[in-house]
Amino acid sequence: MKRLVTGCAVVAALAFSGRPLFAQASGSSAPSTPTPAAQDTRPGMAVLDFDIGATIGQDPDDYQALRRGLAAMTIDELANNPAVRVVERQQLQQILTEQNLGREGRVDNNTLVQIGHLIGAKYMVTGTLYDVRGDFRIDARLFDTETGQILRTERVRGHLDNVFDLVSQLATQLMHDASLPPLPQRVQEQQQSMGTPPTSAVMAYSRAVLYADRGDTQHAVEQYRRAIQAFPNYTRAKEDCNRLQAGACPS
Repeated sequence: MKRLVTGCAVVAALAFSGRPLFAQASGSSAPSTPTPAAQDTRPGMAVLDFDIGATIGQDPDDYQALRRGLAAMTIDELANNPAVRVVERQQLQQILTEQNLGREGRVDNNTLVQIGHLIGAKYMVTGTLYDVRGDFRIDARLFDTETGQILRTERVRGHLDNVFDLVSQLATQLMHDASLPPLPQRVQEQQQSMGTPPTSAVMAYSRAVLYADRGDTQHAVEQYRRAIQAFPNYTRAKEDCNRLQAGACPS
């Protein structure tokens, strides 16, 4: 395995911190010595694309889509918790590409530690999906990059028709395992008011993520639009679509 580039690690750590290098003091016309901005002390968490275990019943490309889409959805669920700093999937993928760390093979614990340090994430989440004709399961593990240990392993199981609920259950368990507080009441109420995306919307969103990874913007946008058509409140699909191609999907 290639050594991770130290210089890139410094740049990436600053980029993912989401903070400027210096903050200008206010209320003074005279030049002043820049002072560092307050550091984000929340623990960082990143979710790698899921692996594929035993699967029967869907097209192979559907599972390639789901391994990406479900990881992106897990990130979205975790990001609702203000007590954690979640690394966006696009940022993580960029680092993996730059460091030539492919996700087609399983990443070992040493690599997880290196990736976590590079992106400033205390926790790394890996998972494997299984599907036997609709009997769907996700096995996940929460890895501590500071100790190099697996803190907990989790499993959610149900039917593919309820896959979004399974992702929500998994995210809740991961928050608990990372000793994060539960979601604020206002966030829970907002989630309830937005409703739950049907599996058809989840599949379309997952295919969109797959096409976007392949650089096929046209088909990605088409799938994002299908996801939004199936579930008009699909905020994440709208945001990802317009990030890929400005104005392509209704905001």
